[in-house]
Amino acid sequence: MAADSIETTLKDRLQLKQYSRSACLAALRGKQLPHALGHPLHQLCVIRGIRYHPGFGDELHGVLPMFTRALNARSIMSNVIPNLDSQNDTPYCIWHPETASDETYRELALRFPHLAYNVGRACAVAGYTTLFHELDILPDVHIAEEARECGNLAIYEAIMSQVVRYNIMNDYTLSVDRENRQPACLNGDTCVRWMLDVKQKFKNATDIPDDDDEWDLFAESGYEDTTFNITEDMHIDGYESSQNDKRELATRPELRLLCEPLPADLSTVQKDMLILMAAYHGDVDRYARLRRPKQIRSELQCCVRGIYHNTFFAVWWFKQPGQTPSRIQPAINARYIMNNVLAGAPYPKGDIPYLIWWPTKAQPSTYRHLAQIQPEMLPQIIRACIYCGYQDLFDELLPRVTPDEILVREVEEQGNLHFREALRDRVQSLGITPQEPPVGQAWKMNISSVFGQSSTYISKYLDVKNVGIDFDVPYDGWQCDATDVETNACLPDAWRIPVEDESTARDVDYEE
Repeated sequence: MAADSIETTLKDRLQLKQYSRSACLAALRGKQLPHALGHPLHQLCVIRGIRYHPGFGDELHGVLPMFTRALNARSIMSNVIPNLDSQNDTPYCIWHPETASDETYRELALRFPHLAYNVGRACAVAGYTTLFHELDILPDVHIAEEARECGNLAIYEAIMSQVVRYNIMNDYTLSVDRENRQPACLNGDTCVRWMLDVKQKFKNATDIPDDDDEWDLFAESGYEDTTFNITEDMHIDGYESSQNDKRELATRPELRLLCEPLPADLSTVQKDMLILMAAYHGDVDRYARLRRPKQIRSELQCCVRGIYHNTFFAVWWFKQPGQTPSRIQPAINARYIMNNVLAGAPYPKGDIPYLIWWPTKAQPSTYRHLAQIQPEMLPQIIRACIYCGYQDLFDELLPRVTPDEILVREVEEQGNLHFREALRDRVQSLGITPQEPPVGQAWKMNISSVFGQSSTYISKYLDVKNVGIDFDVPYDGWQCDATDVETNACLPDAWRIPVEDESTARDVDYEE
């Protein structure tokens, strides 16, 4: 009865979702379970505490599958083989933060054959070469990448010597598919051992009300979703790994691969930079191969930029099955308009693009027909006429438009006297003062003045933050700028900042 009472109490505590910083710290240190076990951040801290502290949280076995999997992983790493009653109780990662003995893994594979590949992965981490060969499993690319990163080259070479290698493990879905195996190459899709030691410091989170379905729209979760989560704790800790520890820095190997064909098997590289640059330039082959199931930071902005600059990337995205991410469809529509294809018009409200005249000018007849079938796009069509110098179409459409400060600014930018006088006459005839756009659309004011700007920034290291945001670059209100990366890719070796140099950045400066 006492055990049943404890279990009921714990399950009741899963309904409590009030955040506590002290509870998170206590769980991380394996000292005490949070009272509110239902808060997602608390749960991550508990899982982290279980994996690092044998005996912590044993009472949670059977309360929630994620807790049970963590407890079973901890038992295995402590050389105790648990009863794996169901797939929901079976952990994926059984090698972090420490490995079990080879005898434990051998017995585990004998008792639970479906864990043979997980055991093989543990062998790649620990260097159990003899046990790895005993398993007699197919050559898996994830195990190969793991063995390479952990320095266990005998296992790595045994896999790489095979004519065909397979994608059996999946570090994104935490699954092992032995039936539908697919030939594969090393592609940087493995959460290798050192990545698990890259920690994110939890932040203060928001309480979750019981009756607020809109909580997730405004709440602070206290953590960021990581690319990989094979330990199911989002790498939560009480400290943040330093930049050097993260190994997310793009150095010469990454910059070299940006300028060369990708090898069949990727070497050890910071793959995220390669993904972003493939999207940024609209490289269909590289992007389709490299991208992850879930988009990474700045990837969507890079895809929008790539669509604007590469028609074939736009067509590829258009043909992708399922619902496209937000912002993708307006970019596709813009690229098609600039290619004089209006097959998708009129567009739904959420798919209407604004920037429809750069980097390519559509023909006047295209803009004229678009104005006929979608009159709400007249403001950007008039602006396109100003930028492109389409005087006849401008004169034809201007009587249908109420000028705002955006058009006034574009006329001043282009310096065309006819457009300036015609716009001034239209404003005077309406007796209005051109209005600035709302705050959320202020980006429309300056976009024509920033096309094609470059960077003089030299960095010792580059990471995805160098690709992300520049508030002057105007892809329908989204920003994306990789000119820092492009500048650094061009540098001669003599210009690069040596690793031992204390400075991390400088500028190309031909005057000073």
